[in-house]
Amino acid sequence: MKKILTYSLIITALALTSCGTQKQVALPSRPSAKPFGEVYSMPCEVYDTPEKFMATGIYRGSSYQKGQCRLNALENAKQVIYAKYKHSYKGIINHYSKDMGNNRGNDIATKIEREGDAVILAILNDVSETCIKFSNVFDDGMLECYVAIEVLKGEIAQKISNRISNVLTQEEKDRIDFDESNFRKQMEERMKNAK
Repeated sequence: MKKILTYSLIITALALTSCGTQKQVALPSRPSAKPFGEVYSMPCEVYDTPEKFMATGIYRGSSYQKGQCRLNALENAKQVIYAKYKHSYKGIINHYSKDMGNNRGNDIATKIEREGDAVILAILNDVSETCIKFSNVFDDGMLECYVAIEVLKGEIAQKISNRISNVLTQEEKDRIDFDESNFRKQMEERMKNAK
């Protein structure tokens, strides 16, 4: 009886200790061939060039509202291009406004900025899509839409410099030593180098 009780205690102790141990995980003998896992390119993926601002807009929405998804993806792409333009145009204004002096040309700088914004918004309002793609419908009934657009940097520079030349009075032009062709060249050069 003592032997049976002793054997039972030993078996119970072995069973309890084996439950608490962890299994050893075997490490692979060589590193994974895909260190970043699965990666994908975005549909309608585009990149800026020296001549063009380019953007891909993305929107996730109901598969029953494909038209609305497309419009929202287009608006997203327009916002991306507007942000790129705004960054480079702000640099142009800051560079150009050095000639305006302290506080003397703030009103002119504001006018130049406002007119540039009006031009880019008009250009973006008429932009056409260069690529439109939809994903599969997900389990929740949603899908993704991708829309790519492009805007010519030279067109932006030409239209803005024309508009500013027409909006500024001769007194304002004289005050800041405004030269339309020089302003356009500066814009074209800065936008060409914009990334």
